[in-house]
Amino acid sequence: MVVLAIAAAGILLPFANAASVQTEASRQTMAASLASELMEIISATTYADIITTYNGYQEADGGLLDATLAVHTGEAYSGFSRSAACQTATVGTINMIAVTVTVYYDGNEMTRITTLVGDHE
Repeated sequence: MVVLAIAAAGILLPFANAASVQTEASRQTMAASLASELMEIISATTYADIITTYNGYQEADGGLLDATLAVHTGEAYSGFSRSAACQTATVGTINMIAVTVTVYYDGNEMTRITTLVGDHE
């Protein structure tokens, strides 16, 4: 019986670890998607309004907005929050805005993306 229990534990342990890794991978994928989504929302904003609207922007857990500015619903989004920081940047003689979006899960940083946004009007 003891030998059978040890053998069963040896077989089941990798499955438990795989489930944990799969959960973390799902969270990383969701974080990347949420970061990309907020970056798209910011990029679609009028150039002159980006810094005033999104510098210091915060979305708390349960308050993540989608592209239509409706709150994301569903358990998959619980625990996630987002923030954005914007600052002016000059590339050569071109004025741009450096936008950084950070996504957190339960207060821990999951992903961060940065891009330059030019005057697209």
